[in-house]
Amino acid sequence: MINPLTRHLDSPPNLYEKDYYRWLEQTAVLLPKQAFNQLDLENLIEEIDDMGRSEKRTIESNLRVVLLYLLKWKYQPQYRSSSWRDSITEHRSESAKPFKTAPA
Repeated sequence: MINPLTRHLDSPPNLYEKDYYRWLEQTAVLLPKQAFNQLDLENLIEEIDDMGRSEKRTIESNLRVVLLYLLKWKYQPQYRSSSWRDSITEHRSESAKPFKTAPA
């Protein structure tokens, strides 16, 4: 039995698998209209969860690089280089981006 809450405008519940871009467009149209009964809620929830996990992995990766280069900077001063400094600056900036664009 098909759950009407997870059915989408386009009817086939697998629009998400068949045409992801179209699924995104329809979802973007339905959300402001609060047409929740027409949304593919199951896949929408999954996408939001995945987005959060992806963002977290990106932040962790950038912070890991910053920490690595800061430790190298401190404990291997004889090998310091402008590329290390550039990496620290770049990854600090990248790890801060999600916090600047996210709502408070």
